[in-house]
Amino acid sequence: MRGHRITVGLLAALALTGTLGMGTAQASAAPTRTPHQATRPDTAYAPPGWVLRGKYWTRGGCTEAGQEGVQRHHWDEFQCANGAMRWILWTNR
Repeated sequence: MRGHRITVGLLAALALTGTLGMGTAQASAAPTRTPHQATRPDTAYAPPGWVLRGKYWTRGGCTEAGQEGVQRHHWDEFQCANGAMRWILWTNR
């Protein structure tokens, strides 16, 4: 009975060691990125001739800033483009 417990304990320790070793190897591997993601600049979303005015965490913040610029006559039109994790405000001037 005691020999059975020791064997089970050793097998559990080996399984845990193997799992941790595999997890470490997987975590240290460099993530692969496609060339499209690595080289995509924010200017890819720009309408021709428009100006980048800022980046916002929420669409509401971007829209509010765009509306304020229209009300102050800084620009006539604006666009909030969905960028990588942020909203990008473009204006026509």
